[in-house]
Amino acid sequence: MSAASAARDAAVLAALQAGPSSSLPMHLAPALGLRIAQVSLSLQRLRKSGHVRFEAGNWIAIEEPRA
Repeated sequence: MSAASAARDAAVLAALQAGPSSSLPMHLAPALGLRIAQVSLSLQRLRKSGHVRFEAGNWIAIEEPRA
């Protein structure tokens, strides 16, 4: 993974951990200055690594990611 992708993933994860605002890519992207596709890819990478989950239509940061 490139350094830019890792930085995007970290920004998306921080935004999810920050609070109750909508966690849909279309709402996160403008706040982070990213494209929706970039946020979607980051969310998928974070899901595969166990940092977030998709539940009831929302992306949720997992407190303790799986090892």
